[in-house]
Amino acid sequence: MKAWKLSPIAIAMLSLNANALEPVGLGLGGGLTLLPSVDLSVENNSNIYSQPEDETSATISRLTPALAVNGDFGAFTFDSYYQAEQGSYSEDSNDDYLDQYLTAGGQYEFNARHELALTASFNSAHDARGSGTAEGAQALAIEDPDQYQETTGAVNYVYGTDTSAANLELFADSYQKRYTNNDEFGTETRDHDKVTVGARLIGNASNTTKVIFEAKETGIAYSEDSVVANAREGKLQTMMAGLRWDISGKTTGEVKLGRAVRYFDEETLNSNLRVNWEANIVWNPLTYSEVAFVSAQTNNETNGAGTYIASTSSTLSWNHEFTSLFSAGISGTLTGDAYVDDVDGREDETVSYGLNATYSAMPWMDIRADYSQSNKDSNIDGLDNDTQIVSLAIQLAL
Repeated sequence: MKAWKLSPIAIAMLSLNANALEPVGLGLGGGLTLLPSVDLSVENNSNIYSQPEDETSATISRLTPALAVNGDFGAFTFDSYYQAEQGSYSEDSNDDYLDQYLTAGGQYEFNARHELALTASFNSAHDARGSGTAEGAQALAIEDPDQYQETTGAVNYVYGTDTSAANLELFADSYQKRYTNNDEFGTETRDHDKVTVGARLIGNASNTTKVIFEAKETGIAYSEDSVVANAREGKLQTMMAGLRWDISGKTTGEVKLGRAVRYFDEETLNSNLRVNWEANIVWNPLTYSEVAFVSAQTNNETNGAGTYIASTSSTLSWNHEFTSLFSAGISGTLTGDAYVDDVDGREDETVSYGLNATYSAMPWMDIRADYSQSNKDSNIDGLDNDTQIVSLAIQLAL
């Protein structure tokens, strides 16, 4: 029914494990498939605390087992995914962590015109010291990275078919974030909840192109009753229009442009209007070569300064399969963060690029090498930093 849309679980698996193998899986019968995988990586990071000078380097070892269970029962499909990541630092064991992610969801096609999808997820994760609430020199004053838990739930209803003149999507989701440590360093002001409702109308302009109209509103509430937290509460309204296309397998993409308005409950704060966009374009000049461009303007909750962060990010990448056993890629990203309503007018710009190479030694094993460099410039003293990362990983999947 939804030829243009990945399932929520598929999106989650791609974003969490974008470079992993695509396992065949183990059939359990009755429509169930088990997909186990494990990654082992060793990384050298030249600046683990994101400092402007006197950088601390470390070797980080990561073990990441994962398990997916998928079910196909005709009109009803089910997807679930669990991943754990154990990270160990050579410099300081206080930086060691165990992150876990669990998501599950189902889609039910009532008939050719009606489909409902439900998704829920739980994420226990961390921000490395220097990249969380405490930045710059302040990051050296804390002993442990910021730890937090995220809980999400989403529902998506679609009316229409692939051949309909138009499809209507109605969606709603909730998001909750709670920090579990470092309250004395400001994490208590970052606990918040978001509830989003919206609608999307997708019309057929031609056999290869669809027109999209989207509107949604997100309510934002903070847990702590304080001047800092209360100033961030309010709502975000976005309206966008755009195109989605798939032309002869050569190029696929989606581009939406519109506006985003952040309103605040605090009467002394003015609403903030910005141009909003999302773009995701993939070009395949050859069947074994891919060029991708991803760009977006987003409104993110601040880690300290200002009422929120207006972020823009653009990434251009190229991946090429030189042989059936060897592939490589290159990418570059430009990110800008403006801390809205910050008294110091903080603005950060980060330029990063990377190289990667993958050797598919066996159908169930990949060996991957990566190099990346990032350069962050800020108009706030002490927040500039440069980081180089070199890593080697083995990825196994059945």
